[in-house]
Formats: sequence, structure tokens, C-alpha cells
Amino acid sequence: MSHLTIYHSNDMHGRHEVLDLLESQDRVSPSILLDAGDAISGSNTVFHLAEPILERMSGVGYTAMAMGNREFHYLRSVHQRRQAQRSFPILAANLQDLRAGPAFWQPSLELLVEGIRVGILGATPVQYPPLAIWERLSGFRFLDPLQALPGLAEELASRNDVLILLSHLGARADRELARRLPGVRLIVGGHSHTLFTQPERCGETWIVQTGSHARFLGEICLEVASGPGQIRSRLVPTDGSPPLVAEVAS
Repeated sequence: MSHLTIYHSNDMHGRHEVLDLLESQDRVSPSILLDAGDAISGSNTVFHLAEPILERMSGVGYTAMAMGNREFHYLRSVHQRRQAQRSFPILAANLQDLRAGPAFWQPSLELLVEGIRVGILGATPVQYPPLAIWERLSGFRFLDPLQALPGLAEELASRNDVLILLSHLGARADRELARRLPGVRLIVGGHSHTLFTQPERCGETWIVQTGSHARFLGEICLEVASGPGQIRSRLVPTDGSPPLVAEVAS
């Protein structure tokens, strides 16, 4: 039986303790490293010329991150500057750019990890409704995730061994998405600052989240099989405390 390890973080809000931990420890293989959004200290109204955490995340090898509400900005120049500070993609399947130009994010990512086909899609919180004044000014349109994600999730699930949703929608919305997206094996969540001490099963899907402010690094070992399968998790505190370990069978 093949296994894939997923290291994950969320809602670091500019804090670096998780990155310090990643720099100091070895990672197993095959593995990927994901963030569920709100990594930066700025926001959609507060713009910092530099977001050092993006460069450090690139340095430790993040695979992808979801666009949190802090990563979204109304100005294209801000997206362009932040894009130059990172080497990994930001994912948001329910956010459209209505104007022609360079892509600052993408809906999904597909990659081959030591023979395992992995699909990852992202979900970002809706900042304003369609046709709002902010949409006309920015050219960015938010879609309801419950309407925007199912078609893409079905398509990705059909051609990948593992499908992961990077969600910055909060735990309650993640549970609803798990019921609506049966092809998703794992939801790496954020936004609600919920600490799951062990993975939560919802239908055929596992949901995880590491709280907030870089207090924990999550580590998931997932069976590459049909159905939810077996999952092993570790929450590694960044203050040096012993890890929280859980093994959950389907």
C-alpha cells in the first residue's frame, strides 16, 4: 500500500515558528507541504511592501497554499508584488479575474509525487457578492464555493490518486464541502483557527486544521487507496512540547 505524507499549516499571520521547525527537521518521502491561507501579516486593506514569510515559505519548499482573506487584495499591483516574493502557487478555484493579464493565482494544481498522482484545489472566502462595486473596481469576482468547486473536483478526482482541498473557508464550511465533494480525500483547512487534535472524518473525507499563529505544524500520513482509508496524524508544537499523535482507521 502506498502512502503520501502531507505537512500542513494555516493562519500563521506572519509568524515564523512553523518555518523554523521545518528548517530544523528532516521530512519523510514522498511528501508535500501545504498552507491553507492567511500566512502573511498584511491584509486586503493593509499592504506591506515586503512579506518576508512568503520568501521563507519558498525557501523551505512549500508546494502550494490557499488564498486566504489576507492574501487577497483589491489592487493588482499588490498581487504582482506578492507573486514576485514566492516560488509556489496560490490556489483559489472560486475566484475569477475578469480582465486579461497575468494570472496571480490558479484554481488547482496537479503533480506527480514519486509515482502518486496528486490533485490539489483551493477555496477562498467570498469578500463581496457578484456585481458589487468592489468587483467593478478590481475586476475580481468571487463565486460561491459550493457552486464553483464540484465540477472541478470531479474532474480532478477522475485522473488523480489523491485529491486534496486547500480551504480557507473555516471548519463549518469544510464539513459542508466534504459532504458535497465525495472525491476529496483530505481537506486541509484554515480561517476558523480550529485546532483538530485528530483528523475528523466527514463521509469519505478527512478534515484537518492546526489552529493559528504558527503554534503547530501538522503532519498527515495518508493511505493511497479508494475510500477514506487509514490516516495517521501528528501535531508538532513549535514550542518543543511532545507531538500529539493520532491513528484513525476508516
